Amino acid sequence: MTPEQSRDQPFGRRPEIELAWHRATMSGLDPGMEVRETAIGDIEVRSTLTIAAGPVLDKMVDELADTRFSILLADRTSRIVDRRVTSSTIGRALDRVLAVPGFQYLEEVSGTNSLATAFELRRPIAVTGEEHFLEALRCFCCYGAPIVHPVTHRLEGVIDVSGPVADATTLLGPFLMRAARDIEERLLEGSRVAEKQLLAEFQAHANHRRYAVVALSENLVLTNSAAVDLVKGTDHVALRAIAADLPGTAPVECSLTLSSGAEVSVRARAVAGSHGGALFEITEEARTSMPGPTWTRTAPAVSTPENEPTPTGLSRTILITGEPGTGRTTTARTIGGAGCTVFDAAEAIGDEQQWFLDVRSALREDGRSVVIDNIDAVSAWLAGQLAGPVRVSRNQVVMTSAPLGELSTPHRALASLALTRHELQPLRTYPHKLASVAKSVLAELLPESTVELAPSALQLLAAQPWPGNIRELRAVLEYGARGRERGMIIEHDLPGTVRMNTSTARTLTLMETAERDAIVAALRTSNGNRAAAAAELGIGRTTLYDRLRRYGIAESVPRPGVRNRNS
Repeated sequence: MTPEQSRDQPFGRRPEIELAWHRATMSGLDPGMEVRETAIGDIEVRSTLTIAAGPVLDKMVDELADTRFSILLADRTSRIVDRRVTSSTIGRALDRVLAVPGFQYLEEVSGTNSLATAFELRRPIAVTGEEHFLEALRCFCCYGAPIVHPVTHRLEGVIDVSGPVADATTLLGPFLMRAARDIEERLLEGSRVAEKQLLAEFQAHANHRRYAVVALSENLVLTNSAAVDLVKGTDHVALRAIAADLPGTAPVECSLTLSSGAEVSVRARAVAGSHGGALFEITEEARTSMPGPTWTRTAPAVSTPENEPTPTGLSRTILITGEPGTGRTTTARTIGGAGCTVFDAAEAIGDEQQWFLDVRSALREDGRSVVIDNIDAVSAWLAGQLAGPVRVSRNQVVMTSAPLGELSTPHRALASLALTRHELQPLRTYPHKLASVAKSVLAELLPESTVELAPSALQLLAAQPWPGNIRELRAVLEYGARGRERGMIIEHDLPGTVRMNTSTARTLTLMETAERDAIVAALRTSNGNRAAAAAELGIGRTTLYDRLRRYGIAESVPRPGVRNRNS
C-alpha cells in the first residue's frame, strides 16, 4: 500500500493523527516499511529522569502485572532509556519494532505512535491500531504523555504504555497521566534537594571578593557580584564542559578564554549530592607580553590573528596536519603570507607531470613562499617526485596533510622533511573553547553585525560531534544567522540536522573523546581489522566491541589512501 492509498482510506482520523501522518509522509516513510533502523545509542542509566521515574515505573509494573501492557520511558531527545514488560511475548513484539533501550523513537523513523508523537506535540496522545502510520505498529494500542520539569518547564522525557490492540481501553489514559505527574513531582523533590546542596556550597564561597564564584547545575545558575560582570551566559557552555570532566569532588585547575576575550584561571570542583552541579572560582589572569608561540598541538583554526601560528624562522619546511575541516589550508596560507603560491593536490588530477613541473619551478624561485596543500591526496609516484625539490628548496615550504598516522610510506617520507609541525585538533576535543571559536567564526561571517549565540544554542552546539570541524561549524552558523544583522541566534534558528543530532545521551568528556579518537585511529591503521586494532590498543576484542557501540563508531572506517581532498 502506498502513502497516497493509505491517506485515501476512510478511517475518519482525528486532526492530530492526520497531521502526524502528513509529517511521516514528508519524512519519506511508507506505511508498508519497517521502523527505520538507526544507531542504538548509549544511555545514562542513573540520570535525573531515570532516578525520579524508577519507583513510579516499579509501581506501574505491579499494577499492570496481570495485563499484556508494557511501559517505555524516553528522555528529552525521545531516546528510550527504560523498558518494562509484563510478558516475554510483548517484549518480543517490541523488539521487532525496535522499541528497545538506546533507540531514538522519532516520527522521522517510526511514523505516528504515542511515544514519538507525544514527543513531537509536547502533549498526551493515544494512538490505537489503524491510527499508526506504519503497518508494523498497527498491532499495538499505545498511550503517551510528556514529562515536564515543574521548575524549568522543560521537556524531560515521555512515558508510554503499549499493548495489543485487542486490549485497548480508555482507562489507561488517566493511569498514564497519574504516572507522569508522579514522576514530575519526584523531579521537583530531587531538584529541591540538589539545589539546596548547591546553594549551601555557593553561599560558603560567594562572599570572596578576590575572585568570581559561579555555581552551575542542570537547572540552576548562581553567581556572586564579581562574576556578574566577568562571566557571560555564553561562558556557561565552557564551564559545563569542564564540569563534565571533574574527577569526583577533587578540585581541578585550568586556564580558560572567556567569550569577552579575558584570560582567566578556573578552579572547579563537583558538589556532592547536586546531580552534576559544580562550583567554579574564577580569577582574571594578568596580561603579559609573550614571545611568539611555539606550535605543536593547537585548537581548531579560524583565520583570526590570535589563533594563527606564525613562522619561527627555525625551519624552512613546515607541516600542518589535521582532520578535514580543521583549518589546514587557512593556517598554511597565513603562515605562507599574502604573496605565497598555493598548489592544491586536487589540481594534479589528469596531468601530474605538468603539476609537478609547476611546483618544482616555484620551489626554485628565490624568496617565494610555497604552499603544497593536501599532500596526502597525491599519488605515491608524485609524493616521491616532490621529496627532492622540497628538500633542496631555499624557500619557505608549507605542506598540509591528513594526520601522520593515516599516511602511506611515500607520503610519510615527504611529510618527514618538515622539522616544524603543527597538529590542528578536532573541534570536538575543545567543547570548552567552542564559545570563543564560534564568536570568531561569526565575526568572519558578519563583520558589521552584532549577532550573538544564545546560551541554549551554544549548549546544543557543544554536544555535536563535528565531523566536519570548523568548516561544518561555519556552515551551521551561516545558516543560523541568515537574514540577521543583530540579536541572538537561538536553538530553533539552527538547522534541523543539528537540533535532532543527539547520537549519545550526553556529551562525551575529553577523556572519552580521546579514547574514541584512539580507537578510530587504530582501526584506520589496521585497515578495519578489529583484532589488530584491539591488540594495538592493548584491550580485548570484547572491550573494543563495547566501545564501538558506546561511541557509535561506524562499522567501516576510512582506509588510508581514501581521502577528502579539501581541508
